[in-house]
Amino acid sequence: MIVAAAGVSGLIEMLVFGTVYIAGFVAYTARAVIGPVAFLEYLFYPPAWPVALLFFDGGLRFLASFAGQAVGSIPLYGVAWIHGWLERRAAKRRRGPIVADTVERGDGSRYELRISSCRPRRNWDKWMTVMYEEKLYEIASAELGQPPRPYIYLLRTKPEWKVIRGLHRYHPDEVFSLEE
Repeated sequence: MIVAAAGVSGLIEMLVFGTVYIAGFVAYTARAVIGPVAFLEYLFYPPAWPVALLFFDGGLRFLASFAGQAVGSIPLYGVAWIHGWLERRAAKRRRGPIVADTVERGDGSRYELRISSCRPRRNWDKWMTVMYEEKLYEIASAELGQPPRPYIYLLRTKPEWKVIRGLHRYHPDEVFSLEE
């Protein structure tokens, strides 16, 4: 159903913008510098470029429908790219400022170390071993807290018999190097 709709809308787009392109060419031939090659001149006439782009966009979408694919419109890809860029900027602003992590010692019942950070650690899961002050810890749990350090990781001492699958040498100031 979507493929057929994309094909029909591509055909309509191709017909509309093809007609506009031809009408523009007819109007342009009256002021063409070199009459016999007016078509080539019109190819290099900047106001005709968006119309030609939309004509080829419709043609591409129409032909893609024969292959069973629903292809989006080029102008909408541009709008989606701009929207994504603005969303990434807004998300970066919402994360807040970068501040150094805090490391607190626990009583050993629930955790031995509590690391509060302003940024999430993507690879810190139950398989990761964290080395801090030359001691090995495993991630017991992760929680969400309050800004400016909403990401809280609870660590407990890793038993010697457990396999180390991944090792992260931790330092509280490493958050400053995490930004992309």
